[in-house]
Amino acid sequence: MNLTNSPLPLKSLPLPEWQFILSGIAAIVLIRLVVILLTPSTGDFSDPRIYQGTGQTVLAGINPYDFADKVELRARLRDRMAREQPDGPNDIFTRSQESWNYYVSGNLPASTALYALFEVLSRGSRTGWRLLFILGDVAIFLGLIALLRSLHGRVESVPLQLGVLCLAVINPLLIVDGCAIPEDKQFQTALMLYLTALLCARGRIGDYKALGTGVILSLSVLFKLFGVFLIPLWSVRAKKEGCRYTILSLLGAIVPVLIAFAFFGHYFVNTILDRGMQNSVQGPEHSSLWALFPQFVGRSIALEGRAVTSASSYVLIKASVTSLYALAAFTAFVRRRIDLLNLCAALTLAFTCLWLDKGSLNRMNIAMVFAVATVASLSVQIFVWLAVGYVLVGTLGYVIGILVLRLHLTTLDGIVTLLFLTAYLTTLLTFDPCRPRAPGSTVRQI
Repeated sequence: MNLTNSPLPLKSLPLPEWQFILSGIAAIVLIRLVVILLTPSTGDFSDPRIYQGTGQTVLAGINPYDFADKVELRARLRDRMAREQPDGPNDIFTRSQESWNYYVSGNLPASTALYALFEVLSRGSRTGWRLLFILGDVAIFLGLIALLRSLHGRVESVPLQLGVLCLAVINPLLIVDGCAIPEDKQFQTALMLYLTALLCARGRIGDYKALGTGVILSLSVLFKLFGVFLIPLWSVRAKKEGCRYTILSLLGAIVPVLIAFAFFGHYFVNTILDRGMQNSVQGPEHSSLWALFPQFVGRSIALEGRAVTSASSYVLIKASVTSLYALAAFTAFVRRRIDLLNLCAALTLAFTCLWLDKGSLNRMNIAMVFAVATVASLSVQIFVWLAVGYVLVGTLGYVIGILVLRLHLTTLDGIVTLLFLTAYLTTLLTFDPCRPRAPGSTVRQI
């Protein structure tokens, strides 16, 4: 794959790896700082306020998952934040104690602990929170570098550096849904990238890295749950490494779990299970691609001569499409077109973008960025073109959709997600591991 003669502005690439890393971090920070300066009001959006309220709840010594814990103090925290909001009683977060309880308990313990830390570091400033969120994009960049190094060695070729640049530095979907609209989901993506880098590392893994692998696996589950899809990859690595690695990684994994139960008890388990159910069967909201198809949500269908309620028909259709998507990826795996890593990524994508139907593109970005990154284990060439296409479609989609077609941002998010799911699955199903490629463009399969 010769990109040096491409019309894209690549004359400065490739850089020595250390220069590329420093330049990439500097570019991420500069771009995000400019975006923060241009969008000062988005710090008052509901999500960053929810994160801040959760952090304040923890710092006040209240268990956010136990609604009976320190009820009066919990009410004072809500009242204080409610007085600061221009929407007053209409604010979705602080309008009632029930809504406060619902939102401050809405994330897993690792996320909740991060919010408490950020509230301390920012000293209560939501601008400070936004600056801290930049660390998530930097972590994605470094996690992608770590993954590519474990798969391909040093990141010092034009294709690899271009792919990283598109996916982690200038990615408009990350910039809009993560910086312009402040979000914390980047840390989940980064955890999965670091974990995959360890699981795909060449050679045998030492004791310290085995412990670290367990810790990161546990945190990737306790942050936003999606690390659970990498357990099959860990299982294969554990079988290869043997008993010592398995025990050490399990010991590492149990530490965050014990800490979570020590601080929050068993309450977070039921709360998160209830939230997961609500995000699966109550109908699409925000940027779900299912919101693009209201006929699937609001119309009953006939099943074996019986009328099925609209809610049931929607869940049935959604479950069928999600299962078919996962089955197509599994078929590609069985036929040895893709490896286990890419199967795990495809299942993550199906669950995040097809099954879960509440939330915005910031959550779907977790799976989409990770899925593009893992394609590098199959082909550097396809990884680069997916990353470039990801940026171009996202940029053109926002520019044309908002400025020309006047579409709502959440509608655009749904369209972009649908296009990505289609392009990604087509890539997996048409990938031929035996097709000749340019020297250096193929990476070992996991």
